[in-house]
Amino acid sequence: MNWLRALFFPLKAMLLAKVCVRLRDKPMGNSPSGIDILLLALAWGNLGYAAGLSYLRHVGGHAIRSKGAVLECGSGATTLLVGALTRDRGRQFIVLEHNKTWYDYLRKILDYLEFSHITLLHTPLVDYDGYRWYLIPQGLVVDKISLVICDGPPSSNPGGRYGLLPTMMEHLGEKCVILMDDTHRRAEQHIIDAWTECRCLKANRIGRFGTHAEVVFC
Repeated sequence: MNWLRALFFPLKAMLLAKVCVRLRDKPMGNSPSGIDILLLALAWGNLGYAAGLSYLRHVGGHAIRSKGAVLECGSGATTLLVGALTRDRGRQFIVLEHNKTWYDYLRKILDYLEFSHITLLHTPLVDYDGYRWYLIPQGLVVDKISLVICDGPPSSNPGGRYGLLPTMMEHLGEKCVILMDDTHRRAEQHIIDAWTECRCLKANRIGRFGTHAEVVFC
């Protein structure tokens, strides 16, 4: 699979660059259109695993409307979408990725796109108290986060995505919005329920069959 990625990398990078320029040059405050999202998904490929079109568009809209730092747990098409929409706008965008092979591949794409404003971190999964989550580098300076795109760690990870709230609580702004994919699955629904024990929040499931959710602090 790695050699296939290397073989098609030049074409994929060129297509992604064109789509990202289209997204970057949108007038201030304009959310990505359905065509923008479709072009990104097609250029990204890997449609069986990439975020759904509805979720991508929802992420893009929040990236435009939010004002503070952005945190992404897990990386993919959403990384490029938010990266294009936040470039040259003075916003901190931190991305956590535990898979070293995938990290190296995405790092290559971001370098090609000249997305130097994205802080992509290779953060292995480590054990905390009752769950496993990303190892946050010591000394990392994080602004108050207004938007979280929560697509990782994988559901096979002990605790799934639960670690976001107890680990990053102090960095989340009062009006932070968490966008979580795959909330049609019971595991993700249980995580949202467990989060309510840490902090008062409201969750609104969105998309056909509630495939993703918008979690807002009370």
